[in-house]
Amino acid sequence: QFKNWFYAMIAMSTVLEDTNPFENVLGFASMLGEDGRAMHKSWGNSIEFNEGADKIGVDVMRWAFVRHNPERNLLFGYKTTGEVKRQFHMILWNSYRFFVSLVSLEDWTPESSHLSNNPLDLWVLARLNQVIREVTNSLDQFDAFSAAAAIEEFVQDFSTWYIRRSRDRVGPSATDSTDKNSCYQTFYQVLESLSRIMMPFTPFLSDLIYTNLTGESSVHLANWPESHSGTPQEKELLDQMKVVRDICELGHSKRKLENIPVKQPLSSIKVNGVSNLGLDLQTIVSQELNVLKVDLEENGEFSIILDTALTPELIEKGKVREIIRSIQGARKEAGCRLDEVVMVELPDWPPKYEDDIKRKVLASQLIKSDKLKIIRQN
Repeated sequence: QFKNWFYAMIAMSTVLEDTNPFENVLGFASMLGEDGRAMHKSWGNSIEFNEGADKIGVDVMRWAFVRHNPERNLLFGYKTTGEVKRQFHMILWNSYRFFVSLVSLEDWTPESSHLSNNPLDLWVLARLNQVIREVTNSLDQFDAFSAAAAIEEFVQDFSTWYIRRSRDRVGPSATDSTDKNSCYQTFYQVLESLSRIMMPFTPFLSDLIYTNLTGESSVHLANWPESHSGTPQEKELLDQMKVVRDICELGHSKRKLENIPVKQPLSSIKVNGVSNLGLDLQTIVSQELNVLKVDLEENGEFSIILDTALTPELIEKGKVREIIRSIQGARKEAGCRLDEVVMVELPDWPPKYEDDIKRKVLASQLIKSDKLKIIRQN
């Protein structure tokens, strides 16, 4: 049917208009079953379109096509598209759901203009500008593959770095209301702009996110987001955050090698070959690696040294983090709302950290008991 339609277009445009019916054709080498063979019903590897649309989802199918290198054969099936959904769509959807579940509790509304001085906000907005520019330039060249790859990389950065490092900034237990608002505003700006640049690729998911966020009728009526070439300050922050992430990646590897879990605080980390990280960025390293102090040493090649000596105070702080993690897990199992205040029964806890535990787990009271139990008050 497609071939007949295609040839009809060529014939009609030649006879009626004496011109080409199109300027560019986008495609890929060949589409095969995910077993590498041509699709045939008798082989059981063919998927009828309507069946695939129902079971896979049309946005996932579209992303599987645009995210594929057009120079290579496309292997298509339920397993391959399931990986596409897991590695991209679910990450994006969970990021969106995390945001809306929090702001719905706090009666938060976006501001028309808001300036943040938090380095995480500034970094992710610089990355957002970068990806808008890359997607725009790629689509101008009819390069959907590079555009989709840029979006996918950004969503990974947004989820695995920005959101993870911002979790303590938001929610009912957050203490800095100004910083919380900055984080929510940044979240909103990222998701709103991201839905617009994703619109040509995933029209339904993009429209759902955009209309729910903005209240507008459709993302398909929205303007394409603007971008700029990037200021020197943005470029420097992007470079420095890459160094921060490299330090953290190496630090996590060292912890794993030493068999020291991240929940166990350490006294310090020494970073060789780095000297120009600001205090805010050093704080990110400290929080991500759970170390109390970051020492920078300009000389030598890039490397790190973790102080793995555990004092009684450090061991106690590690136990507090484990208690908090256990209570949060118990809250989830009990089906507690994110803003629900509870009472907690548990065997023991360090008295000097009681207020901190209660704040982070939204507990009105800690009660001595033989085992951990969540007591819901309403």
